[in-house]
Amino acid sequence: MKELAALGAGLAIAAVAVLWFATGPVVVDAEIKPLQPNADMPAFRPVPNELAGPTGRDNQ
Repeated sequence: MKELAALGAGLAIAAVAVLWFATGPVVVDAEIKPLQPNADMPAFRPVPNELAGPTGRDNQ
């Protein structure tokens, strides 16, 4: 019984290999670019308020 299962697995692997090489493997040519800042993207900017305390040259 194990021999029959091994034979079936081998045939399945062989069938997949034949289909793979018959259709030609798909080669993905992804172009990798460095990240660029986007002006439309919201950015965190701290909002000054009374609770934050003095800012700029007064902050000591």
